[in-house]
Amino acid sequence: MRYLLLLIVTLFTGVITGQNEGLRNNAAQLTVVANATQSSFGATMHFTNPKRATDGSVHLFSGWDNFGVIITNDLQKFSLKNINLNIEKNIFVSKIAEDSLFTFNFNNIDRFIINNREFKNFYHNNDNRVFELIYESDEFTIMKGYRVLLIEGSANPMVNRKNNKLVQKSSIYLMKGNSIKPFKLSKKRILGLIEDNEERLNKMEKYVKANNLSYKKRVDVQRMLTFSLED
Repeated sequence: MRYLLLLIVTLFTGVITGQNEGLRNNAAQLTVVANATQSSFGATMHFTNPKRATDGSVHLFSGWDNFGVIITNDLQKFSLKNINLNIEKNIFVSKIAEDSLFTFNFNNIDRFIINNREFKNFYHNNDNRVFELIYESDEFTIMKGYRVLLIEGSANPMVNRKNNKLVQKSSIYLMKGNSIKPFKLSKKRILGLIEDNEERLNKMEKYVKANNLSYKKRVDVQRMLTFSLED
């Protein structure tokens, strides 16, 4: 176990949670991390003592018992547990001890799949940002972006908010080519995406009515658009 720890420390020197250096993400390193996250050793890499208690979390998933698959650009796959998305920093982290996190970046990585939900990194508003894929095709991609708002606590008893509070928010986006813009899930907008294909349009509308789907629900939109492409 001591030699395993020395190997990982050697490979990931300078990889500290909250920084963007991350892993170099070659096959050998990803294999080490995937294996290491199945074990429990106590290499403390990051610890923070907040000045004021904070309710809520910057992590998308409420717990750490999440099954993840990393798919590289050359289609290799690496599975691991204890993975989460830090919304505030737009990075994926894997928890290997109470105060120890491995930080990933997207070098050589195509996407992360966590609990059957796919995430990719795109350059948007002069920064790299992680989006959850709702629907992906050669024509367009519908995605969900996340952000975290900090509501500061107050010592004033009249405010009744002693602690800080982190609130997670999400928005829908449409990507065409390299353009990413806010997008509203509505019947008019979704049908407008395929209005040039009358056969596909009619097929999708019939499917929506037959299955009582909603144009405003992420899962339903994914189902209807995927079905309209099937033979």
